[in-house]
Amino acid sequence: MGIVDADSAEHGRASQNLVIAPVSCAMPDRRPGAPKLSGSARVRIQAGTRLAAIYGATDCEEEYFCNYEVNPAYVRQFEAAGLRLSAFDENGELRAVELPDHVFFIATLFQPHLSSAEGSPHPLIVAYLAAVAARRA
Repeated sequence: MGIVDADSAEHGRASQNLVIAPVSCAMPDRRPGAPKLSGSARVRIQAGTRLAAIYGATDCEEEYFCNYEVNPAYVRQFEAAGLRLSAFDENGELRAVELPDHVFFIATLFQPHLSSAEGSPHPLIVAYLAAVAARRA
């Protein structure tokens, strides 16, 4: 995106361009001692995205365990740089992006491994492994 001093708030440096910022609101079911954004929340997936194709839906429940998120001031710049904004929470906060022309680039704030269980892996993990297998074939 050409932002020379782009940084993340978690690094604690004095950048004027923190593209990753502290989470703006806590989850209602926050566990004591856990990060500000911990627990489960609804995610609205944008129709026509790879994420929507993977889920076969435009709404899901996902698990979080983090203190940082994309700074809303930079969301449109991400989009202008080629990232597809593919999921948002119920407050309109960005929760996933993807590169449409990439073999498999989906970045999420939620953590798919938290929803996976033996015999029932998260759909994103299954889709990633399928993409890897297809590339190796």
